[in-house]
Amino acid sequence: MSAEKLIQLLNKILILHENLYKLSEQKTENLKKGDIDALSKQMKEEQKYILAIKQLEDQRVLLVQEILNNPPRRNVQLTLSDVIEVSNEPERRQLVKLKEDITKSIAMLRERNHLNQQLTNQSLQFVNMELELFYPTEKTVNYENPNINQSQKKHRSMFDSKA
Repeated sequence: MSAEKLIQLLNKILILHENLYKLSEQKTENLKKGDIDALSKQMKEEQKYILAIKQLEDQRVLLVQEILNNPPRRNVQLTLSDVIEVSNEPERRQLVKLKEDITKSIAMLRERNHLNQQLTNQSLQFVNMELELFYPTEKTVNYENPNINQSQKKHRSMFDSKA
């Protein structure tokens, strides 16, 4: 079987990865701005891309098995490199280029996601710091009876319930 279907499928996968990367760039900007509504919408959009990529990836696995005349087996993962080895020259060049482009796109996406994760962690640290300033923890410098349970200690409420 010709690798033309696989080339078309890989082009679709590459486009989805590139679009997902663009979305992750927008996500970085929204994290910097603190725009929660936009982040929520983007996360839903990301899920659509991830699902589409997974479906195309499942199709890719089946196509590779079909091209290599290899029935599906457990724990045997046929790769694009396997197809490249048995492909003719014009298809081989296209497949190698697509493999490189997809690998590069995934690496860029991984880096951007790492940056977004760091920004999210910084935002959470900032929120936690603000909460600690608003509601400081009580630390006693006096002797406390170690026999008193934590549940018996008085807890200060954030809100005045007597009002």
